[in-house]
Amino acid sequence: MGQLIDCTGVPGGSNLIGTACDDGNASTGNDTWDASCTCVGQLMGSSGWPGGSNLIGTACDDGNAATGNDTWDASCTCVGQLIDCEGTAGGTALIGTSCDDLNAATGNDTWDASCTCVGQLIDCTGVPGGSNLIGTACDDGNASTGNDTWDATCTCVGQLIDCEGTAGGTALIGTSCDDLNAATGHDTCDATCTCVGQLIDCGEPPHRHRVR
Repeated sequence: MGQLIDCTGVPGGSNLIGTACDDGNASTGNDTWDASCTCVGQLMGSSGWPGGSNLIGTACDDGNAATGNDTWDASCTCVGQLIDCEGTAGGTALIGTSCDDLNAATGNDTWDASCTCVGQLIDCTGVPGGSNLIGTACDDGNASTGNDTWDATCTCVGQLIDCEGTAGGTALIGTSCDDLNAATGHDTCDATCTCVGQLIDCGEPPHRHRVR
C-alpha cells in the first residue's frame, strides 16, 4: 500500500488537506490546506480573531451619539460620520453652514450651535445683519429736517426743523410767536422764520392788541 501524498508533494507528509499551514499573509490566521491544496487563512477581524466578523468596512459602534454609519476603517478603528442638523449621518447640514429659515426678512441663514436655522435681520438698506434697522438713525438728505430715522416702511424720514432750530418743534412757519413788540399783534413766524407782528392801529382796544 502506498503513502498518501500531501499538499507539498511529499508521500506520507503531514501537510494534508485540513491541516495547519502558513499562507505568509500577516492579515490572516487559522491557515489550513484547502481541498485544492492551497494554503488559505481566515482574515483577521479588528478584534484580532481570525475569521471574526469585525472586518474593515463592516458596521461597528464608536460609542459617540453624535455620529452614525460607524464602520471599521483601514486602521481597524471604529469611526462614524457626524450626524448633521437634519439627522443625516455624513450630511452637509452642519453647524455653521448655510440653511434657509424660510423668513424673507432675514439673510445669511446658518445652523446655530443648537441646530436651529437662524438668519440675520435684513436692514433697510438690504444688508443682512446691517445696522440700518427700523427706528435707527439715518439721513434723509433734507437740510430742513432733523432726528431722521428709518420708519416702518424702511423710508428715511426726518422731523421738520422749526423756527427755533428744534427738529419736530412747534414753532413752525405760520404759527403764533411773540416779537416782543407791544405795538404789534397777531405775531407769527414768517417764511424766513422771523417773528413778525401786525401793527396795532389807534382804533383797536388795548385788550385786543396782543395775540397770546
